[in-house]
Amino acid sequence: MGDARVGTNGCDPDNLTLGVSLLIVDDSTLYREGLATIIAGQPGVTRVLTAHDLGSLNTILERGVPDVILLNLASIGNRRLLSAACETSPTSRLIVLGASEDDEDEIVACAEAGVAGYHLRSESLCKLLQLIRSVAAGETLCSPRISAILLHRLSDLASHRRPAKKVLALTVREGQILRLLDLGLSNRQIAERLNIEVHTVKNHVHSVLAKLGVRRRGDAASVFRTLANPPSRG
Repeated sequence: MGDARVGTNGCDPDNLTLGVSLLIVDDSTLYREGLATIIAGQPGVTRVLTAHDLGSLNTILERGVPDVILLNLASIGNRRLLSAACETSPTSRLIVLGASEDDEDEIVACAEAGVAGYHLRSESLCKLLQLIRSVAAGETLCSPRISAILLHRLSDLASHRRPAKKVLALTVREGQILRLLDLGLSNRQIAERLNIEVHTVKNHVHSVLAKLGVRRRGDAASVFRTLANPPSRG
């Protein structure tokens, strides 16, 4: 087989030393495995893991925290994958792949979630490798067009104050557990994630269901998603 570093459109692999672990989240097996092979061949990459859906993402994050997470926005359920990556691995630096400068709502949603870097559909593999290195070093990068979109949205929010959304009377811990319920975690997984006893989780879940006026965990998660992402007005 040829050198995995070939085909980087003129990029100098010697300048792409990362020294970081990465997790690639993409539901396309071809793209996921191909990108993993290329990145694993770069100097200084310590480990490359892959996930294809919410379940495999949660399983991997339970075993350890990668330095950088690459998430393909073309993946089915990308918003939930994005939320799961940010909630369960907040110290990881997140890069979204396949971003479109024409989709302002998606760009803003990614920024609100804490995305550190955007790789556009029009950008090269070389650009991605450079982006990984920069984001791993602590930088937050986006194109001038994306920066303009984010600044415009901030300006719009500042000049058109909207009434605050109704806030549920949940405690901080109940709020954490509600977010983890939305990620599909079991009571035991939640207990391990928050370092508390399983029976304590059960008590909190019971309280959350009662405050939301629902009987099932799935219904609670549905209420959470509705409040977090209210329908846009015509």
